[in-house]
Amino acid sequence: MLASTLSGKQVMSTDGQQVGRLHNITIDPATGSLESVIVETERTEIFGTEQDSEGHIELPATVLEAVRDHVIITPPPTAQPE
Repeated sequence: MLASTLSGKQVMSTDGQQVGRLHNITIDPATGSLESVIVETERTEIFGTEQDSEGHIELPATVLEAVRDHVIITPPPTAQPE
């Protein structure tokens, strides 16, 4: 799947809450591995990670559960409950 097709997809948590839209992803250029997902959101934090000044929250790629009609994310093992 091309990264350009992901931009703007709705992001939902595994508990069914809509958390925002996928703004961007980052990839390690040396390995091609997905590093992070950047969510555009009105929330002040997701899984304990705070929003930046542009309204984005950068989460580690490990939160990515699935990509279907929505991008599904799950809390990392160390995340505090919301």
